[in-house]
Amino acid sequence: MKTALQFISLFLFLCIGCATEVQAEDFDAANKKNNAKPNSKIPSLLKNKTSRFNSNEAKLIEHFLKEKKKTTVTSKKTAKSIVEKAAVISHSNEKADHSISIIINDPILKNESIKSATDPFTDTQEKKQIGTYIEQIKIRVLNLKDYYETNKSHTVIVEVENNETKTTGLKMEADLAEKWNLISISDLGSLDTNEKKMVLISFYVPADTPPGSVPATFHIKNANGSKIESKEIVFSIEPNYDLDVFNIYTPSKLQAGETIEAKYEIKNKGNVEQEIFLSSKNNIKGDKLIKIAPNSSITVDLSQETNAKYYDFRNIGTYLNVISNTSEKVYKSFGSTQVFPSKLKQKDAFFRYPIRASLNYNSHTYKNNHFSTISSEFIGDGYLDLDKKNYLNFVIRAPKQQNLKRFGVTDQYSLIYKNNNNTTVYLGDHAYYINRLGFDSRYGMGFKVDQNVKDWTLSAFYSKPRLYSFNSEALFGFKSVYHFTKSIHLGVALERSKGTVMGANKNIEENLDEKGQIATFNFEYRNKNTFIDAESSTSMTNKNVDYANYISLVQKYKNLTYSGSFTVAGKNYFGTIRNSLQYSNSLYYKLNKFDFVIGQTLSQVNKRLDPLFYAAEPYYENFYGKIGYSFGSKNYINIRLDKRVREDQLEPKNYFYKEHGLDYRYLYSNSVFVLSFNGRIAKTQNLLSEDLKYRNTYSHNLNASYRFSDHLTLRGGINHNYSNRYGKSSFNTNYYRYSMGLNYNFNKNFHINTSYNSGFSPEDNYLRRDFINTNLTIRASKNHLFEIRANYYENPGAVNKKELLAFGKYTYSFGVPLKRILEQGGINGYIQVNDKTIDIKGIKIIAAGKSLVTNEKGSFELNNLPLGKNYILLDESTLPFGVIPAGKSPFEVTVQKDKNTDLNIELVKSASVVGTFIFPKLGNPIINNLEGFLKMENENFTYTVESNIKGVFKFQNIVPGTYKLTLIRYKGNQFFEMEKETQITVIEGEKAMIDVPVKGKERKIQFKSKNFKIGA
Repeated sequence: MKTALQFISLFLFLCIGCATEVQAEDFDAANKKNNAKPNSKIPSLLKNKTSRFNSNEAKLIEHFLKEKKKTTVTSKKTAKSIVEKAAVISHSNEKADHSISIIINDPILKNESIKSATDPFTDTQEKKQIGTYIEQIKIRVLNLKDYYETNKSHTVIVEVENNETKTTGLKMEADLAEKWNLISISDLGSLDTNEKKMVLISFYVPADTPPGSVPATFHIKNANGSKIESKEIVFSIEPNYDLDVFNIYTPSKLQAGETIEAKYEIKNKGNVEQEIFLSSKNNIKGDKLIKIAPNSSITVDLSQETNAKYYDFRNIGTYLNVISNTSEKVYKSFGSTQVFPSKLKQKDAFFRYPIRASLNYNSHTYKNNHFSTISSEFIGDGYLDLDKKNYLNFVIRAPKQQNLKRFGVTDQYSLIYKNNNNTTVYLGDHAYYINRLGFDSRYGMGFKVDQNVKDWTLSAFYSKPRLYSFNSEALFGFKSVYHFTKSIHLGVALERSKGTVMGANKNIEENLDEKGQIATFNFEYRNKNTFIDAESSTSMTNKNVDYANYISLVQKYKNLTYSGSFTVAGKNYFGTIRNSLQYSNSLYYKLNKFDFVIGQTLSQVNKRLDPLFYAAEPYYENFYGKIGYSFGSKNYINIRLDKRVREDQLEPKNYFYKEHGLDYRYLYSNSVFVLSFNGRIAKTQNLLSEDLKYRNTYSHNLNASYRFSDHLTLRGGINHNYSNRYGKSSFNTNYYRYSMGLNYNFNKNFHINTSYNSGFSPEDNYLRRDFINTNLTIRASKNHLFEIRANYYENPGAVNKKELLAFGKYTYSFGVPLKRILEQGGINGYIQVNDKTIDIKGIKIIAAGKSLVTNEKGSFELNNLPLGKNYILLDESTLPFGVIPAGKSPFEVTVQKDKNTDLNIELVKSASVVGTFIFPKLGNPIINNLEGFLKMENENFTYTVESNIKGVFKFQNIVPGTYKLTLIRYKGNQFFEMEKETQITVIEGEKAMIDVPVKGKERKIQFKSKNFKIGA
């Protein structure tokens, strides 16, 4: 036995003290030497050739040695206890299984006298006992989520299963990550054999927990506090982008002309660093693009100037708009400041009809020539009565200068009158839209009357063009519409006129000798998901009878929308379109962030168009499909495939081509920056060229705008078009175009917009020209407005291509008085002080529900006050400390019509009086209670106070002057009176100390015998 003890001590010393590696073969050898049976319960580490003792294993063995010293191994029960303790200790660390091998193969425990007790593999019952501690408890988490949010509480359900004998006194504990808060763990208690119990574990995940995997361990301990089972759980923490934006400080009130200074705080309540962009209509001090760390905050200062010319009370708001570029979320916070004027501007006493009178200057300069003209216009636009039942709009432009060389101005005389939304009358020069089909809208002198009668709208019209010869024939007719419901309208119209000269389109010849009428029926239906608009026309002339029809349908069903139209006009139809066919169909479907479109369009429209102003519309046919996807609220991308044919209807033709290709577009947009990148890659066949093979063509466009501030926005773009669409050439040609521009708003009264464009698309105007365009708007005051526009460009076909077109306009706005609506007057007020150290700015004055504050000179102006007596209040809470008005408030003022009455308000520093009741004559009886009510008054002011039990009293905030002091009555149960009348004179800003002599007052008791009886 002694030899065995020496052997095991030396063996443990080498393992623990010298950290010598112990290989699995050494354990096998030791087992063979001591005739030990192999431990099949713990094969994992014994088979690991690289396993070695760590600090935990060393502690296990050290604990085993201590147990051996405490215990004399002389019985089966004692040996069993040592083995069980070693197994329990080892089981708390699954990586230390091989330390059990050392313990259970200890030579002392292997002697024959206690062999059956110490060898857990020789007795079935003992095997079960060891297994009870090693394998009997199983832990499973039933509701583990994929992600856990921060700044929230969570609860996991843990299932604990006992596979062996009943165990009591069990308790579950949780080792959570640092800063995580454990809220509660439900009781576990005892577990019967094969029993399962649910344990609820609630915990709080702090907001600043970084995203990713965070481990936690759940332990089960027995009644002795030893760990018998553990399970590690890995929680996946979700990124938290929560921001909090709130107003820290905004001044509650300011005087007009002062600057609002506001402070906001942005707090990152999440667990990731975020890049944020700040925007506001107010001025932001500092950077606008900021990175904010998790669980940190920053402050942002805003400023907003106020206009000293505010003439009424108003609330001016400040706000901070925070856009997280990381999460693409938007946060806002607001503040509000009351801004008081020092003058209330007088309201207009009249109801007026608004009128604008303008002077126009037009100029055209090219080569060595200069043409200019001056014209005027007179415009009225507004209601004629307070009830807004009668509305009038008129325009007069003159003189007529239509025939000026290279430049002309036409005159106009138009009037629109509406009465109570039932009658509308048009007089003078107008273009009347009647129907989509029928005649074109002929601008000229005439009239139109619309009259609503119950469910009918009846119209009659006449127009005689007077400016140009293309369609100079008169147009007249009538139209009636019946409103079955708010959704269904049915109408019929009859128009009559004569033909026109040849227009821009070669497919429509002139028909000057043709005359007749067009009858059109129209139907309209509208509701939430359906829109139908249809027309059917018949033209009857002295030469032909023909027809035209049109229908448009939009139908929505959930996320699916169909849109289609069909137009057809006969070869001899007399209306605006003739010998025309046009139809289109498309389907649009929205699915979450995706949108899908498929469709086709055919257009072969021939219109009667004035060649002075219009070009012929092209023929085209398209088949297309598109798919788009939105990346949040800022990013959008789409791809469009199509096949198309497009033909120029002018002579000579500039383009006629077939093409199939792909369009792409990417759009990024936020409140500051907008970027668009789009283009087309295609195969194009130029049908005008001799070589009809398809060629590779493409175009790319990049456009962007950036708002640097509320005042300045810059924009720019570049376009490259590589194509053989245009002309008869068989070669591809490069077309380049670029543009740039800026918008600058100095303030709400001064705006400038300028841009440069290097040219137009060949398909639009066919020829290239450069131009610069500038617009300038200046509003000098409410009544005066200046506008300047200039275009500098190159015009093809001129010897000197550079030309300048300029336009200037001055407008004076005023109102014609129609009815007097106010009888009012005003007050000019002044704050007066003798002490110049008193601040007289910002004192609030209130009158007739209106508020303002004094300026730095102490003056204020009130207008719009009713005639007669008015009472002016002074808000004493806005006075400097220790300053009071010298007169009674409110101040009475008599307001006279259309006059301003003067009001002087004097302010003084207040005085105070501290007094004490005294007894000058020692012979007076002693009075212990001198509580009483005192009054101090003069002709203007009265003040009352209460003395304390010692006779001390205080009058505060007294207007300087001379006052009479009296004792109104005593308060206590003892009686006294003032010896003589006392007068007090107080000086501005003074604290007067006085003694007031008093004496005891005799009380006489008098009994009356009337109805007074003693005894029964």
